[in-house]
Amino acid sequence: MSRTGKTTRKILFINSSLGMGGIETLLLELCRDMKAQGCYEPGICIFETEGVLQNEYEALGVHVYIIPKKQGLDYSLPLKIRRLIRAESYDIVHVHNQMSWLYGGSGAILARRPLVYTEHTSLEKFTPGQQRKLKAVLSWIGKKTVQVTTVAKHLIPSLEKDLGIPANRITNIYNGIDPAPYQIEIDRARKLEELGLPADSKIVGIVASLTEAKDHVTLLRAFSIVLQQVPKAQLLVAGQGPLKEQIVAETAALGIGDHVHFLGVRRDIPELLQVFDVFTLSSLIEGLPISLLEAMASSCPIVATRIPGVDELVDEKSGILVPHSSPDELGAALTTVLSDEALAHSLGKGGRQRILDEFSFGGMIRAYISCYDNALGGPCGKDAS
Repeated sequence: MSRTGKTTRKILFINSSLGMGGIETLLLELCRDMKAQGCYEPGICIFETEGVLQNEYEALGVHVYIIPKKQGLDYSLPLKIRRLIRAESYDIVHVHNQMSWLYGGSGAILARRPLVYTEHTSLEKFTPGQQRKLKAVLSWIGKKTVQVTTVAKHLIPSLEKDLGIPANRITNIYNGIDPAPYQIEIDRARKLEELGLPADSKIVGIVASLTEAKDHVTLLRAFSIVLQQVPKAQLLVAGQGPLKEQIVAETAALGIGDHVHFLGVRRDIPELLQVFDVFTLSSLIEGLPISLLEAMASSCPIVATRIPGVDELVDEKSGILVPHSSPDELGAALTTVLSDEALAHSLGKGGRQRILDEFSFGGMIRAYISCYDNALGGPCGKDAS
C-alpha cells in the first residue's frame, strides 16, 4: 500500500523544465504509460515557469508543480520540494540530470522518501570549477540515492570514479521508443510544399537544441560542402536554443541561407522524419539522444559524430559515424548517403530493426518500474510503506 493507503503509488518526477527536449518527451511517454497501467500515479515538478510541453502533461491528468529556482545557488529550493513531497504524499521521487539531483534529491532525502536518479549526460558539460563543487555535493547525495540509472553505458565510469557510487547501485536503462508513431505514410510532396520546399529537394534534417553541445556550426560548414555535390539539398533545423543568432549568422556568412531552414520547436517530428533523406547529429557530447531513436524508428539513415552514447546506438548497419568537429568528413558522409539510394535504404532498414531489437519502449518501462518496485520493497499490491 502507498502512504495514502491506496494500492496505486504516487511518484514525483523532478526535472529542470518542460521544454522540448529528450528528457521531457521521454518523461511524457513514461507518464502516459503509467496513467494507462494505473499502478503508479505520476506528478512532475519543474524549476522553470515556461515549458512548451506543460499542456500535454496536464492533458494526461499529470499534475505539474512549478517551483521557480532563484538565480545562483537556491538554498530554499530543497525545503520547498520537501514540503511538496510530504503535502502531496508522494511515495517515491525520480530525478533527472545533475541539477535536479542536487535540489530534488536533497528535497527527497529531507522528506525521507526513496530516491531514484537518472544520469542523462556527464558532468563534462559544466566548467571545471562547477564540476568540483557538484562532485562534492553529489557524492553525498549519491550515498543516499537508492538506485542510480544511466541512459548509456559510457556514463557509468564517472559515477563510480567521481562520485563513489557502488557498481551494484547503478543500472543502465537505455532510452526506448515506441516505433509505431514513426512508421506513418504521408504525402511527401504536400509536406515539402507546406515547408516551402521544391518537390525534388534532397533533405538533410537535424532535431536538436541550438546549444554549444550540438555544434550546429560544424554541420553548417559540412552542409556547404554537400551543396557543391548535391545542389538540390536543403537543411532543415528543428529546435530552439540560446545560440540561434550565432547559428543564423554563420549560415549567412557561408552564403547558404537559401538552403537552410530554421523550423523552431515542432510537434510534427514523425512527419518531418518521413521527408528527411538523411538524419544528422553533429554533437560534441550526448547521453543517448532521443532524436536519433526517433529517426531510426522512422527508417531514416543516420550520419552522426562518433561520440560516446551515439556509438552505443548507431552501428554500421544503421548509419555512418564520423569524428566530431570535422566538417569535411561530415560533409562527405552526408553526400554519400544522399547520392546512394540503395545505401540510404539499407541504413534506414537497419536502424529500424535495431530499435525493434534493442531499444524498445516496453523494455525501458519495465526496467524503470522494476527500479521503483525494488525501492519500495516490492511490486504494487504489497505494503511497501
